[in-house]
Order: sequence, then C-alpha cells, then structure tokens
Amino acid sequence: MVKKSQGKSGEISKEIVTALLSRKLSFLLAAFFLCSLTPISEAFVIPSIHHQTRKFSSKKGNSNGWNLYSSSGSQYFAPDLRVPRHVAVICDGNSRWAKNRCLPTAVGHIIGADRFVELIEYLQADGIQYCTFFGFSTENWKRSEAEIQSIFELMEQLANRFANRFPPETSEIEIRLLGDLDDTRIPEGLRAALRGLQDANEKRRLALLQSSITSTPMTVNLAINYGGRQDILRATKLLAIAVKDGKIENPDDITEEVFASFLGTAGTPDPDMIIRTSGESRLSNFLLWNCAYSEIYIARAMWPDFNRDCWEAALAWYQQRQRRFGSREPCEERVRFNIMKKKE
Repeated sequence: MVKKSQGKSGEISKEIVTALLSRKLSFLLAAFFLCSLTPISEAFVIPSIHHQTRKFSSKKGNSNGWNLYSSSGSQYFAPDLRVPRHVAVICDGNSRWAKNRCLPTAVGHIIGADRFVELIEYLQADGIQYCTFFGFSTENWKRSEAEIQSIFELMEQLANRFANRFPPETSEIEIRLLGDLDDTRIPEGLRAALRGLQDANEKRRLALLQSSITSTPMTVNLAINYGGRQDILRATKLLAIAVKDGKIENPDDITEEVFASFLGTAGTPDPDMIIRTSGESRLSNFLLWNCAYSEIYIARAMWPDFNRDCWEAALAWYQQRQRRFGSREPCEERVRFNIMKKKE
C-alpha cells in the first residue's frame, strides 16, 4: 500500500507518481499488444456506405487488400462487404413523432412519406434488389376513422408522386402490391392509383421481355392492408383448392417451396434484414412466413427521422452479422471436432 507523503497538503509522494505512471504504462502496453494481434478489418467496420460502387479487388488499394471507394474519398470497406438482397421495413413512429412535437398526427405521416421516397433512392443506390415497406396492416383498422382517412389520402397522393419521381417507362423500379386491396373499405381512388403503378410496371416488363434489352430493376413491395397470418391463411386456402382440383395429389409434394408459391410474396426472396423504427422490438404480424432467418435491426429513430445516416448505420450493423441459418461456421466446427477427438 502506498502512503501519502508527509509534505505540504495536496503534495503527492514519488511512490504514488511511480504507481500511476506504471499503471498508465501497463494500459498502453496492453492496448498496443491487442491492436497488434487484431487486423483492422476485423477490429471494426466503419458505419458508412458508398452509394456508387461496391467492388473489392485485392490488386488495388493498400497492402491489406482494402480498396477505397467513396464519393468523399475517406471511407474504408472490408473485403467481405455484404449487402442484403432484400430489406424489409416496418415504418413505425409517425404518430409519436408528431405528438412529441405537439403536431397533428397527419404531419407525422406526411414527413414519413418523404422518408419513404428517400430511402428507396438510398436502397437502389446501394444495390438492394428487393425492398418491402409495411404501409398499413390489417390491425391498423382499429385506429380512428379520421386517422385512417388521412393515411389513405396521403397514400393516394404518394402513389401519384411516386409515379412522377420514378416513371414506370424509364425507372429501374418495379412495384408489387401485397395485401387485400379488394377490401371495399379502401377508397377506390387509392386502389386505382396503386394498381395503375403496378400495371404500368407490368407493361414495361413485358416490353423488355420482347426486346433485346436486359434490365434488373429493384422490386419495391408495398404491403397495404397486409397481415402475415392472413397471408398464410389465404395461401392455405389456395393450397386446399389446388389439392381438391387434383393439381396436387401426393401430400409429400407439398414442400416449403410449394406452399410459398401460394403466398402473396411468391417470387420474392425472404428478407435478409428487417428494419423496425421507433425502438419497438416486435414484428407486428409482418412477413411471418418469410422472416425465419431475417436479421432484425431495431432503430431508435422514429420513422420521420430515419435518414441516410440511420440507413447506413443499419447496413453497417448487418455487415457485421454472421448468418449461420442454423448451422455452424466451418472454423468453429473444426475446433469443436478437434476437442472431442482429444477427449476420445
């Protein structure tokens, strides 16, 4: 134990100074030792994403095999940079965002509509092939009639705005609709606007098939009046009809792939990442069949505040995930096998 010096008040003895310096030096040496063992590419991933190109080549870049691809010229990317193929978003927090600012609920939905258009541009720039937005759930009918009406009016305006922002004739974006749009509670104007978007995209797709032009557009799924359980129930009924009609005779022919073909999401791969805003950690009946191995990212930001930085943080988080799909990594399996072999 180090004793205080007997000199003036507040004076520290040489022993204390020596002890403090020794402790500080120990921390510095330990930090240096750990950094020397951990390659920078494994130590961290900088949460910033380039929006123009995402390629890696060991022939260029620095000696560690890294490449610099950035509009600002200052971002680093690991060689195993992974981009999700399908991103699904639960756009939550519009009402709370407005309430926290003493604004009408409709204002939150209006600002949220802006975020929707902006995020599509970010996703497209980052090479995302599929995205699904949860716009209105089958449970949202429990809200007040005034709020539901304002949501539908805004959706109709957004559909027309979307058509102008991403013209179906030239845009590299395809629109798909999920959910029960035959529900008569949905205004006819909204249903017509949404189906107009989908029909225009379908015409363009058929025109491209007949021509020699190759195109790989991003698919945007709009889940409106959608519920995961309802989608599964509907698929089960369609499957039962197929069995009754003799299209499926052997029960063993009913596989996961066959069942999935009856879902409203048929043809769309399962989401690699589901983003939910507002800090709430639940799925809310969203893509229940499809999310078996989705990485779920909970963003604290309310949906109207979910900007480019929030998206980049979510993508950086996803890139650090190790997706095993129920199995083990090869290196982990080898270690486990060697330990068991030694015990034998």
